[in-house]
Amino acid sequence: MGSNAAAAAATAGSTSARTGYPDSVLLKKTARISGDRNATTAACRTLDGQAVAVSFWIADPPDVSHFSVHCPGMEEGDFSNPPPFIIAAEGAFVLFCVTLDGSDHHFVYSARGIPTGKKKNKPSLHLLPDPKPTVQAFESQQFGILPLGDEHYAVAFIDHRWDSRGNAWVYRSYVFSSKTKAWRRNTKALLHLSESDCLLFDRHASSKQVAVGASSLGWVDLLRGIILLSNIFDEERPVITYIPLPAGKVCITDKHGNPHYAPEYFCDVVCYDDLIKFVEIDFEDPDCRANGKGWKVSTWNRKVSWDDWSKHRTIDVSEISVDPTYSALLPCLLDDKKQELELKNLFFLNPTLSVSGDDDLLYMLAKVDEGDDTAWVAAVDMKHAALQALAAVSTQDSNAIPMYYARAFPKYYINNITSDMENPAQKDISDKLQQARSNSNDSGGNLQKKMRKKKQARVVNRRVEQPFLLYFIGCVLVAIIVKVFCHLS
Repeated sequence: MGSNAAAAAATAGSTSARTGYPDSVLLKKTARISGDRNATTAACRTLDGQAVAVSFWIADPPDVSHFSVHCPGMEEGDFSNPPPFIIAAEGAFVLFCVTLDGSDHHFVYSARGIPTGKKKNKPSLHLLPDPKPTVQAFESQQFGILPLGDEHYAVAFIDHRWDSRGNAWVYRSYVFSSKTKAWRRNTKALLHLSESDCLLFDRHASSKQVAVGASSLGWVDLLRGIILLSNIFDEERPVITYIPLPAGKVCITDKHGNPHYAPEYFCDVVCYDDLIKFVEIDFEDPDCRANGKGWKVSTWNRKVSWDDWSKHRTIDVSEISVDPTYSALLPCLLDDKKQELELKNLFFLNPTLSVSGDDDLLYMLAKVDEGDDTAWVAAVDMKHAALQALAAVSTQDSNAIPMYYARAFPKYYINNITSDMENPAQKDISDKLQQARSNSNDSGGNLQKKMRKKKQARVVNRRVEQPFLLYFIGCVLVAIIVKVFCHLS
């Protein structure tokens, strides 16, 4: 193993000694519909009384973690489109949406649960109530979640609408607190926007939300920038600002500002405490992410108090070392001329940044061929320019490129939640590879069980038959003795 690869291996994702779970995971955005349960399962009911249960199936990255949703009495086909999906996750909390009978229901899952006195905390699930008075198009608002310590949380959104009388947009922030179990509306948020920021703000289309520090939420548009709602807990007047993405980032749009591809294929934004991280992929040919094409990856950092972004690191794919042992998994990585393994021989799909603050990990989703049902998640150590790990993931049940979020909620599970659980979703790949052998083993095992049952049945039958046989023999002997005695007399 080369020095870079060895150093990368040394920075492998850590596991919380307290819980046995990884400190962070790659969580698939959309849920499976399944009644499987484990120690993470939590449940509650909608206002109509429909029970909803959610479970998380945790895996060490770069393996992908999943979540599943179960509504007793409902089959998978009974759920409305879209399927249940993650909206945001911060700290111990996961905010997700389930659509039933055309209505959206928003839930907050807590890995730590709500304090229950002397009893040990269990994961909990809570239905997010509607604000009163009613907000127009509440279900379609873009929510963000912000931890209030380990046990409580706030959910917020910005409602903006055109004021025809004032001939301007009016912005109001709404904040729900799990402490008060109520929504609070600020009638008017203070806007700190330049003229150029206003233009970006008006075209803003959020794709994800991030918590920034202890009292701010950011709505991320991967093409333009971040709407930042600060002073969320200021009842008088929170502040709305706009953080444009780095001016030096790669242009992936045409002259009209329309992207060639979805920006999720090129960029990602995460935040660790108050440090915002941005990553972008600069392809040799922006119109083609096919195998054999070169690319560079750059990361940028920024804090809210800074005036601009700071470029953190840039690495060319040709500089990323790949340990020769990975040829056993992906022989296609071998460059025949150089006799070295190269990541550029994979078809690149999309990047995801790690949410840990002490690493420079980039997760990239890729395939050998674009049409493959199996994709690979590669963990690239940016600091040492080395491939750290590879994991296979099935994309057969995805209509589009699956999106994964780097999230840290598993480390908040407490001691009484065990990590010894089997993830049924993780068996997608291994089941296909071992199906024939498994079927053979199962068949043999079932045959042996049947033979043992038949043998046991024969033994039982013999045991049952033996008393009757002895009784019959005894009767015959008595009859013979009586007959002989009569004959002699």
